[in-house]
Amino acid sequence: MKIAVTSTGPTLDDNVEARFGRCACFLIIDTDTMKYEAIENPNIALGGGAGIQSAQLMSEKGVTVVLTGNCGPNAFAVFGQAGIQVVVGVSGAVRSAVEQFKAGAFSSASGPNVASHFGMNAAAPNPTATGQPMTSPMGQGPGSGMVLGLGGGRGMGGGRGMGKGMGRGGGMGRGMGRGGGIGRGMGMPTGAPLTSPPVDFPQGAGFQSREQELAALKQQVELLEQQKRQINKRIAEFESGRKAVAVVDSGKCAGCGICVDVCPAGAIEVNERAVVNVKACTGCAVCVSECPNEAIILAQKKVDK
Repeated sequence: MKIAVTSTGPTLDDNVEARFGRCACFLIIDTDTMKYEAIENPNIALGGGAGIQSAQLMSEKGVTVVLTGNCGPNAFAVFGQAGIQVVVGVSGAVRSAVEQFKAGAFSSASGPNVASHFGMNAAAPNPTATGQPMTSPMGQGPGSGMVLGLGGGRGMGGGRGMGKGMGRGGGMGRGMGRGGGIGRGMGMPTGAPLTSPPVDFPQGAGFQSREQELAALKQQVELLEQQKRQINKRIAEFESGRKAVAVVDSGKCAGCGICVDVCPAGAIEVNERAVVNVKACTGCAVCVSECPNEAIILAQKKVDK
């Protein structure tokens, strides 16, 4: 069985992170062999929608169960759509948590155990149990305007992602990143062909040390991997005729129009209540994170061609 555990660091000896969407790392673990893959959370610095984006990442990784400390309603809704079980209230070392799970000590949660945006207000955990520093997290918002900076940040476009590197993403999305350094913007709207070339860093140009250049190159690799995931996701959507789109709960919607203002695809209009054009919707989740009444979720829908 393949499961995911939110972690404060990249090893099984690190502790389970209490925040799902803003954990430092996701450990994707094969419970039969205990082999694992450590993934730095690309959504840790998002202004909103971190839980949704992280839940979608877990779905892409093919996990069936997620162990974490807390899970909010937006991420829980995505897990429900993907058929992924969630176990909350988990703590201690990751290795111990997995062993307890294998022994049947945990049961799946029937619903979220914290409110939306819990991770934004919760304090970050202590340094990793191994004492190894984590590299600077990269913020990723839904969409794709991207900026790379020496500080390690990547703001990705149709949402309001905030990374840590200083430089402003010049893409077609509305990404922004902060931090100190060499920022190079790339961008594309979600669903558009990936035509931007990889960022080219001339050897040694503008970097104060080899370590900084290495960090920037690693960020470029992550950027390309993110683009690959977006491409594969679009391919799967076209082949299945289904895609993730925004769905409005008319009972909660107040018709305030905030979702219309923030939608980068212009896919929402208000007619007493918000109405989504599913063909135009890119599933970026900006409206989900910005809705003050939590009236919008993402769901998989069959979309006529």
